[in-house]
Amino acid sequence: MANYKVTKVRKEAPAQNPSHEHIIGVVTDDGVYHPIQEVVDSIVAGHEWHASVPGEPPALLRAEPFCSQGWCMHRPYLSSEPGTTLATDLEKMPRG
Repeated sequence: MANYKVTKVRKEAPAQNPSHEHIIGVVTDDGVYHPIQEVVDSIVAGHEWHASVPGEPPALLRAEPFCSQGWCMHRPYLSSEPGTTLATDLEKMPRG
């Protein structure tokens, strides 16, 4: 199984709600961009993806069925494991 380190995220706001952004892909430590569906498929296949920030413990990423906002039906959706530091919160990672 492969292990990937995510260092940046790419976000996009849907046209119907420009203040609510979604992660549409991630950038790994080797500088390669991966669309969200590729990451989700890889997680489902058993590979591990981690939010990685220097000086912080890595946070395991999870594939979720929908956005965490109850009213939003965006999918697929990624989240980082609960209890991680703010620095490795996937939603707060640097953009790339």
